[in-house]
Amino acid sequence: MTFAKQFLGRPFWWALGGFVMLDVASFLALHTTAELVLLILLTIALIVVAVRCPQWLFPLAIAEIIATSNGHSFNVELAGASIGPRIILFALLMIVTVIAIARHGIKPVPRPYRLICALVTAVVFLAVLQGLILGSTMTNLYLDANGYLAIGYVLAAWYWVRDGRDRHRLLQLTAAATVWIAAKTLLFLFAFGHLHPKTLPILYTWIRDTRLGEITFMQATIWRVFLQSQWFLVPAALVSTSYMLLAERHRETGVRVVLLITAAALIASFSRTFWLATLIAALGLIVIALWQRVWKSIGRTATDGAVVTIGSIALLWVIVAVPIYQGASSSIFQSLLRGRATQTSDAALDSRRQLLPPLMEAIRRAPISGHGLGKTVAYTTEDPRYQDEHGTDQVTTYAFEWGWLDYLVKFGIAGTLLFGICWLLIARDIVLAFRHDPARRWLYAGLGMSLIALLIAHTFSPYLNHPIGWGTIAIIVALLPRSTAQQEGVTTQRSVDVPSMPTSSPLVTGRVK
Repeated sequence: MTFAKQFLGRPFWWALGGFVMLDVASFLALHTTAELVLLILLTIALIVVAVRCPQWLFPLAIAEIIATSNGHSFNVELAGASIGPRIILFALLMIVTVIAIARHGIKPVPRPYRLICALVTAVVFLAVLQGLILGSTMTNLYLDANGYLAIGYVLAAWYWVRDGRDRHRLLQLTAAATVWIAAKTLLFLFAFGHLHPKTLPILYTWIRDTRLGEITFMQATIWRVFLQSQWFLVPAALVSTSYMLLAERHRETGVRVVLLITAAALIASFSRTFWLATLIAALGLIVIALWQRVWKSIGRTATDGAVVTIGSIALLWVIVAVPIYQGASSSIFQSLLRGRATQTSDAALDSRRQLLPPLMEAIRRAPISGHGLGKTVAYTTEDPRYQDEHGTDQVTTYAFEWGWLDYLVKFGIAGTLLFGICWLLIARDIVLAFRHDPARRWLYAGLGMSLIALLIAHTFSPYLNHPIGWGTIAIIVALLPRSTAQQEGVTTQRSVDVPSMPTSSPLVTGRVK
């Protein structure tokens, strides 16, 4: 079975079409009463899925994270909070998971993880209480703690992904969402470079108000298209490269097309964090390939990698340079951001630098226990967009760009070490799977490097306090084999002989239902 066929199937195409329709409906209904109607209809549909096919909720929830970034395709204000599809889908997933666990008396968390998961959960709860005691506002506390609720995705992964069929379902839906986020990146790059300026504010408003991402003018017809869930293009590229290095028997077009599209979208993101994480993780894959002595694959992949890189740049050039309407430099929409184009990236770096001293001071004051969730610090920013919008250069925030420093401020050294033990346990399981399952070493190598890339990315942008980061962790643990001895009360077989993704034979013997 080829690389592409392992991800393609009826669920892939249904999911891809569904996400396209979701975005079209979201765009047309933005800021109208239709948003509420569509959200209600979507909620009813998800309830039906939860009742009749609960095994689909987890892959749907993960795919939604990838496809929509922040989960606000439809926004409805309720008691001052913005309610969107993600909140509803997550709530249904957690309700169904807890009911199923209670009904069947199952302990889905693998035995080696039970103690550390209990301790991490306790740390988060204590951080909430600590924030209340130390005077964090309820708004900041709620918004800060909300990101850690996403740990529930990992619990759902352990429960709902039980065999090869479940893994195949997850892979198809996440592949569809990843293809769509890459396609949206390239479509936005084309649209902002070539559509008439009068049409762009509508599209820009939709991207901004659904919190899908940020569009920043660079120069001429070049725009930076940054969507938070472009992060998932990094694991997609790493898994694809790992397949080429460790499993490919002959050149396959599908895996190279995936690499070309993901590389083009990652370049268009202009995200230094993504680039650095991908580069370091890719070097890790090369080290693994050298260790495995797959000399022929290394040479072939190096050649094809260079071709793919050139091809992705050529694709971006075609998108930018195609002779369809190109607005003048004084166009209506471009003038909104032109004066900030060269300052934005420098301002972002300067803001991070300005944030470092107050973060280090906060850590110094409570190095072991931290300050709890909702803790704020103040710093000076040179970001002209923030200054224009707020009329000041002083920023007071609970959300810090330095992800690991955020952990140290909120949880202290003790809490951060407990989270670190979780990553070490996952890394250990990846290594064990790599050693004992030679046929799928490419998959585990890709997952391992994806974990490393996530930990690197979290250094510069906070992903491990967000559904994107925890969704990545959930995918990784879902695809790792687990022995029945690690779990109690699980009637469905979950053993290392259940294929998570084969290299040459079908993942499942029947149709995914």
